[in-house]
Amino acid sequence: MTTDPPANGDEKNTAASDGTPDHPVTEEKSSPDPGEAAAPAPAEQPGRSPAPDPSGPGQGDARNRMNQIRASGAKPVPGDSGGKDESWHHADDPVRGGTGPDPVFSNVGQTVYGDHAMLINIQLSDGRRITLLRSQRTQAELLEAEHTSVMVACFDDALERLRDKRVVVLRGGVGTGRRTTAELMLRHVVGLDRVVGIEDPEVTLTQLARQEGLLLKDHGTVLELPASEAVTIGTLRAFELLARTDSAYVVILDGHGDTADPTLAQHTVDYTPPPPENVLRRHLRRLLLRQRGCADSYAACDGDCWEEFIDRCVTHDGIATELAAHPRPRQTVELAQSLAGWSGVDEELGIALGGLRRRRRDVVARLLKQDSAEKVLEDPQAAPRRQAFQLAYAALHDLPLADVFDASELLLGILQAVESGAERPLRVVFDGGVEQMLHAWGGESPLAAAETGEQPRRARLADPRLLFDVLDVVWHDFDGVRLPLLVWLEELVFTRRDEVRRRAAQITGWLATYDFDEVCNGMLRQWAADERGTGRQAAAWALHVAAYDDRLVARIQGRVLSWVRSANPALHDTAARVYSTRIGRLAPADTLRELRTLASRDDLNGSASVARALMDLYPVAPEETWRTLVAWNDEDLHRLRVHAARGMTLLGRLAGPAPHEGWPLLLTAVEGFTPEPAELAALWRGALGDPTTAPRSWKTLHMWLQLGDEDPVLADLLVALFSAVFVGRLVGRSRFYLRDWSRQSATARRLLAPPGAAAVGGATTDPSQPT
Repeated sequence: MTTDPPANGDEKNTAASDGTPDHPVTEEKSSPDPGEAAAPAPAEQPGRSPAPDPSGPGQGDARNRMNQIRASGAKPVPGDSGGKDESWHHADDPVRGGTGPDPVFSNVGQTVYGDHAMLINIQLSDGRRITLLRSQRTQAELLEAEHTSVMVACFDDALERLRDKRVVVLRGGVGTGRRTTAELMLRHVVGLDRVVGIEDPEVTLTQLARQEGLLLKDHGTVLELPASEAVTIGTLRAFELLARTDSAYVVILDGHGDTADPTLAQHTVDYTPPPPENVLRRHLRRLLLRQRGCADSYAACDGDCWEEFIDRCVTHDGIATELAAHPRPRQTVELAQSLAGWSGVDEELGIALGGLRRRRRDVVARLLKQDSAEKVLEDPQAAPRRQAFQLAYAALHDLPLADVFDASELLLGILQAVESGAERPLRVVFDGGVEQMLHAWGGESPLAAAETGEQPRRARLADPRLLFDVLDVVWHDFDGVRLPLLVWLEELVFTRRDEVRRRAAQITGWLATYDFDEVCNGMLRQWAADERGTGRQAAAWALHVAAYDDRLVARIQGRVLSWVRSANPALHDTAARVYSTRIGRLAPADTLRELRTLASRDDLNGSASVARALMDLYPVAPEETWRTLVAWNDEDLHRLRVHAARGMTLLGRLAGPAPHEGWPLLLTAVEGFTPEPAELAALWRGALGDPTTAPRSWKTLHMWLQLGDEDPVLADLLVALFSAVFVGRLVGRSRFYLRDWSRQSATARRLLAPPGAAAVGGATTDPSQPT
């Protein structure tokens, strides 16, 4: 939950950063830094960056930087307001490459419902506005839950009460499977595609009980009672009235013990989790059936072998011990996933169970904490060197080892600065070799995967999930390493190449899920207000990852809103960049409204960040985004028309979805929406006519014509479209380009031909001669 910040903007002098390259729409290569070019110091030589603040982010003074982070962990840190962002003018091609999810962070979210979510705003009775995350279960997820869940004894009773009262309290412990049971109950009364959940650990149900618009009509909603709140009959009756008004149903998850209030009995069902053996059987059977093979490699298998394998797993002493020690359904599901890959050989059971998270974490903890008295006597720096390399190896999984060596040396220097004040390591960090640094004393490395012979050699974790186990151990078990770790990540963000700094920013975002206040106040706020676009983009990358924790979504949203309303140009640019991430996609209407506020200001006149946000939002909310572009294009305010032209230019570079991969995205249906030709023509005229977008827009237009040369149907659409675009002052300019392109493009020749000949597919004049 978050409350709206004051309109005057209390963060106008707050420093922060976002963690992408200086160029907001190019990830692979960095362009010259716009912030530095915008406000040169008086004594600065032309073309050079101003002298950096030696105590600022990314300036190499580890001890001073740690003191700053420590001091700012609980409150905002004032910082420079920064210069205006000019990234649009510094980029030759503003469509950045490699915009897909990082392979390490693509599926690590802690969200319950994934990306099928949106933010909703509610006005409380005391005048405050709060933001909640409403997420929806997909049909596929609910069907899978039906296949794998074990029916609990209370299900029929709870379902009957839900149908009668519309509101039921399901009382049971966290992690016992109660949420899945609640969702399946709602699935039975409202259908597969109408089950949602509202996530917020801070707002109380009493505050929400009478809020109109909280419940979706004809939907079922799962609400979790905060740990500090006890449910009352008044709250339940208020929800019951709300549910009947909206033809909705509500299941409230309550983790408290039994209550002495007899009035709650008719609404309350005590949830007892199913036997763990049954959960293991159900999930293991589902996983094995997906493999569609025989446990004994028998071609004519009828499936009996899997039942025998499941029986053996459930009765195996080692597995039974594991199951008894960790009986919760979530832990049992993870056990089933590990056993699905077991060969059935007793000697290999330990390897299969090694993939369990609790076991992975134990291994990582032993690896990082291991020490040898003999080794310490021989070389006191051996343990720090090894730990620095192990952490860098895990953090930079899938990146070249050259980056790992460099990052580990940097980390060792920071650790030594903390301990002794020496800024440089006394010895090289990788003198023991990769295998020496990663292996456990007397055993093989639990971190590295088998060598594949690839060049350049890359860091390869045996299991990519080990990265999160390493971060968990370092953050929670090594308290003295927290600040050095943050300083190290900041140095990587500001001083290393693009892939490394993106990973460092993402890891910082993941650490924010452990302690949001410490990481956000100490690091991200300063990055967000940094004069360098590198820092501002890093903040956006970090907040994108942090937003996969549902508990933080509303807080992040509130923080970004305060940046929009501040007087700091750097924070404005960072806010626009954050709206290109998951934060913007969760609330498209709110995002578009705030982007209009940002686009109306003069400090983003030269920025590509607003246009980039529009481009990233279009695939999620195509109609709303398109309506925004059309409205801005018709505005009297010149700045809005410029940002509309830039958004159109970037969208024009995107390819359509299957089966129209060879078509421009704007000529295909996205989520059932296709732009009207007249509106598309008007936006093309704006993009081709604006001085800041014309060069790129004409290149994009040429690309469209080349696509038309390969597809006659597309060519006909393009001829009709651009015949309406090339009017007024664009006639002369269009003929200049079309004459040049017509030597290789049949579609260009059709547009260059007289009106009577354009419709029949060929020009009758020599395109090399003026007409």
